[in-house]
Amino acid sequence: MPSPQRILYVEDNSIVREVTMELLAQEQRDIVAVATAEEALLEFREHPFNVVITDVSLPQMSGLDLARKLLDIDPTVLIIVASGYYLDLTLQKWGPNVRAIVKPFEAADIDVLIAELRKASGAGH
Repeated sequence: MPSPQRILYVEDNSIVREVTMELLAQEQRDIVAVATAEEALLEFREHPFNVVITDVSLPQMSGLDLARKLLDIDPTVLIIVASGYYLDLTLQKWGPNVRAIVKPFEAADIDVLIAELRKASGAGH
């Protein structure tokens, strides 16, 4: 049995966080959700995650700043930045394991994006 995919989800809106957690829930996924980038950094340092999905607009540190810090810690982590506007061109220079998704999104959109990230980055995550 393959090991579960560990996903860290960062969203400051509690309703959006809960709904998205339900959307992303699958048998082979272990999902941890937090409300701030600072909480995300603590979780990430304590536990390994394959994928991080973060909102771009967070209370203190932005999702983009969080993504930079996570890549400094683990350059192989797959990162999806969720925003109300299109960011892919901005994130292209960040490498093959960082992508954007426009909100609102469906669970299938995340599944496709994770598969694309794995393939593009050559990640065995």
